Amino acid sequence: MAERLTREQMAEKYPNTYLGINNIKYQNDDGVTLEAADVVYTDKTSNELLMMQITGKEGIIRWYTNDNGLPLGVAGVL
Repeated sequence: MAERLTREQMAEKYPNTYLGINNIKYQNDDGVTLEAADVVYTDKTSNELLMMQITGKEGIIRWYTNDNGLPLGVAGVL
C-alpha cells in the first residue's frame, strides 16, 4: 500500500534512497518542485525504478531523497 509523504518526510524516513513514487503533487503546480507523493516502492534498485519510469509502469517516477538540490531525474542517470 502506498504511503503519502511530503518531500521532507521522504528524505527523513528514507535518507539517500531511491524511491518509486506516483500521484505527485508539485509545488505551485510547476511540474518540477516535488511537494508530496505516494511512495510505492522502497525496495527496488535505481535501475529497476528507471526502467519502470521509462516504460510508464504504474506511473512510477524514480526519486532520490538526497538534499543537494539536484532536479528530478539528474541524480544517478545512467
